[in-house]
Amino acid sequence: METVSVKGLVVRTVNLSEADRLCEIYTDTLGLITASAKGARYLKSGKLSGTIQFCYSSFLLTKKGDRYAVKEVTPIESFFNLRSSLEGMALASYFCEILSTVGTADPEPELLRLTLNSLYAIAGTKYPLPIIKGAFEIRAMAMIGFMPEVLDCRVCGEKTGDFFFDIMDGTLICDECRNSLEAEDEFDDGHQAYIVAMLSEGAKIALGYCIFSPLEKLFSFRITEDDTDLFCRAAERYLVNHLERTFKTLEFYHEVSHT
Repeated sequence: METVSVKGLVVRTVNLSEADRLCEIYTDTLGLITASAKGARYLKSGKLSGTIQFCYSSFLLTKKGDRYAVKEVTPIESFFNLRSSLEGMALASYFCEILSTVGTADPEPELLRLTLNSLYAIAGTKYPLPIIKGAFEIRAMAMIGFMPEVLDCRVCGEKTGDFFFDIMDGTLICDECRNSLEAEDEFDDGHQAYIVAMLSEGAKIALGYCIFSPLEKLFSFRITEDDTDLFCRAAERYLVNHLERTFKTLEFYHEVSHT
């Protein structure tokens, strides 16, 4: 039986019995795995705290075939403070559901780091939750291969003013070019049906910043309330449409945040 050491974030748990727990873990070296934790639900178990959702832990795993089991676990960060807010917990659950959806056996250390930074931001209450949400969504999509081109108009190269964000094409078109192409019946080029999000110049700059900024500075930008609404709507629509699914945790987040 092989023994493996990893660090990982517990993104989902399922109770197997009165004592055991099944953990879905996004790890630094094995990607997304599922591991059983025998006896983890006992109050005196050494596995209890390190195998709960949102906990980032160091795991010693045993491997038999393609199955993993938790032999030992040491919590590194529990993100306890994010549990003080229902809205914060809902957002953290949404991030974890995204990891559960996009995760594979191929490790993505930067995506893990993005998620940990985002959970720290939620727990720290320094940044508005909508900003954390939008920044995570667009940066995560760029990391997993859906990098949009949001620096300028795809037709004329204009960088200022208001824009239309073609969600499925992942490109921008300025107001003037859109009107010109529509007048010439050239806007529908036959690709997947258009899903368009309006972007102000401020919202466009925010999207570009979140894609290219260092992760440690991801949430450190200022934006007006109106621009925030456009930025968040565009980031969410981009993720949901490219992943081609809805998320129950996202629906719950909107319910408790009234957005």
